[in-house]
Amino acid sequence: MKYFNKNFGDIGASATFYLQEANKEIDINRKSPVMIIVPGGAYMWTSWREEEPIALEFLSKGFSCVVAKYATEGLEFFHDKNNDFSKEPVSSFPNPLMDLARIISYTRSKAEEWNLDPDSINVLGFSAGGNLTAQIGTYWKKDWLQKLVKLDPETYKPNSIAISYGASQTYIADTKSEISKLVNYASLGHDQSIERQKLINVIDADTSDCPPTFIWHTMQDPLVPVENALKLASNLRKHDVDFELHIFEKGKHGLALGDLRTDSKKDRSQSNIQARKWVDLYLTWLTEHKLIHLF
Repeated sequence: MKYFNKNFGDIGASATFYLQEANKEIDINRKSPVMIIVPGGAYMWTSWREEEPIALEFLSKGFSCVVAKYATEGLEFFHDKNNDFSKEPVSSFPNPLMDLARIISYTRSKAEEWNLDPDSINVLGFSAGGNLTAQIGTYWKKDWLQKLVKLDPETYKPNSIAISYGASQTYIADTKSEISKLVNYASLGHDQSIERQKLINVIDADTSDCPPTFIWHTMQDPLVPVENALKLASNLRKHDVDFELHIFEKGKHGLALGDLRTDSKKDRSQSNIQARKWVDLYLTWLTEHKLIHLF
């Protein structure tokens, strides 16, 4: 395995690469599918629980993995009320989308050198990262995004996307609580106009260019209502996009792998025997779409 980090742009984005290496004992010409992992963190930071543990899980399934760490101010910034909140945060739209597009494009450009399958670039996002994943799936073909990143859209087009308890609707209209104000600031900056809200909230967007989409959520999620997943699925259906949707009854927000490897709670509330099956369901779905060949 090759393991390294690379910075993208000049505002703090980076990616961590976990690359399979072809071996002559198996098949020296084998090309591995790619999993681009997009962690959550309310656009304030990126959660480690949705970074390396996810990469190691899919690395073990034969993927080359890339953790896309879009630029954020970092959680410590939001804990210190003396920090300058008058400045525009690096995480405000469309900066994270541009970061992700560049990371995908760079990864695909290395397909031959790194023995990657350029036709199996799959993007898997969690929570806010799920929102960002939905954005790249929805907007990859838009002229305005191409003008921003100055790249051929085909280079950052995902072959599939997966949204794990994704915040498809990130802007919080009720701004009475401090956390709501912070989430709105982190995701939109100071310009929280209706037009920008609609851009980051892809529930009502034209998703006709979206690649095949896998969605999973839980009924009990207290932070991102299950209606996010249901509305997004309905939108995909409206635009005749292939999708698979799994709603698990139990489980709080932020389950990640759904077992002790990613459980940060003393009461083990981030583990769930049903919801943790999402990985196998996802792998089966990818196999059905001929994006991986495990069997």
